[in-house]
Amino acid sequence: MLDHLKCVLRMEQRLTVEQCYQLIQLAEAIVDYGGMLQTHYGSCVPDPVIEVSELAYRFREAPKAINDALVLLKFEGRAEPVHPSGCWRLQLTDILPSAKRRSAGVLGL
Repeated sequence: MLDHLKCVLRMEQRLTVEQCYQLIQLAEAIVDYGGMLQTHYGSCVPDPVIEVSELAYRFREAPKAINDALVLLKFEGRAEPVHPSGCWRLQLTDILPSAKRRSAGVLGL
C-alpha cells in the first residue's frame, strides 16, 4: 500500500505506515471540511472549491501536506485542480464507481 501511495503522490522517499495514515486522515479531514462548507452554504455549493493555502492555515499543516492529501483525493476521484494557483474542487456529490474501486485498492480493502 505504501509503495502505491508513493507512486500516486510521485514521492521519491518512502512513506512510513504512520505517515500513510496521517495522509489519509488529512484527506478525510479535507473532505469533512468540504462537507461542512456544503452544509453551511446549502445547495448553492454542490462541489466546494477550496484553496491549498487556506487549508494549510486552517489545519496548521504545510501546504505540501495539503497538496499531497488533495492528490490522493484526486486519485480517488474526489478532488480536481481547478486553477494553477492552488485551488481544488472537491467532488462530494457523486464519486465515479471506478474511483471507488481505485480507492479500495489503495486502502487495501
